Amino acid sequence: MTPAAALRAALAIEALKLRRSAVARIASVLLVVLVPLASVGMVALARSPQAGGPTAAKLADYATGDLATTHLMVCAQVLSVAALAAGGFFVAWSFGRELESGTAGALFGLAVPRSTIALAKCLVTLAWIAGCVVLTVAVTVAASAVVAAVSGAPFAAWADVRTAVVAGLLGGGLALPFAWVATVTRSQLGTVGGLVGVVALTQMVVLLGGGSWFPYAAPSLWAGMGGADAAAAIGLPNLLLAAAGAPLAIAAVVDAWRRLTNV
Repeated sequence: MTPAAALRAALAIEALKLRRSAVARIASVLLVVLVPLASVGMVALARSPQAGGPTAAKLADYATGDLATTHLMVCAQVLSVAALAAGGFFVAWSFGRELESGTAGALFGLAVPRSTIALAKCLVTLAWIAGCVVLTVAVTVAASAVVAAVSGAPFAAWADVRTAVVAGLLGGGLALPFAWVATVTRSQLGTVGGLVGVVALTQMVVLLGGGSWFPYAAPSLWAGMGGADAAAAIGLPNLLLAAAGAPLAIAAVVDAWRRLTNV
């Protein structure tokens, strides 16, 4: 079997696993439904006359400005975190399940190399995350257009679509390092624990003022989660550092699966 044929076969199998995965189905629905609802709902709550006290203070950034632009800003902020969480849970299942259950031993008898299988898993994961991100942003745009039409507000937020898509893709790409964690720990639960730990570490790094150069914080800060000043501090080098997480993780995972042992 040629390398190209092996990769095509592995991609077909991993795509089939993705379609039948309950984890992927649930994560897809949560992203495509909850993120747009949160984007529109948080802005509506911020601009509601009933909003007051701590709620009004937390949502103050969403209380003014163009309606559609604010919807897309919230979408970018939520999606940068939600895509990471969804992708992290999926790679914990995709890479950790076979190793944890012991069924990975069957991979040693296949004509397709284990490194090719790992590459296919990564590519399918990235394609799924990208599809979810684009669909989530599209649903948010549609929901925002409906709200704008009902309220009589203008709708011209197409420039902000790019920010939401890029923030979601960067967040989703940063889930790939947890595929390496799943390979090393051979544990789905251990991988999820690592994901939770990184999220907690990100909060600490941001509080200490180092978020701009921390890949897991940069996408959210760029989307405005830390305020306008924090967003202005994020430049192209910071985003490129975050974007480098996915290809570096793929290289590490492929190498780890190449050296995988049946013990």
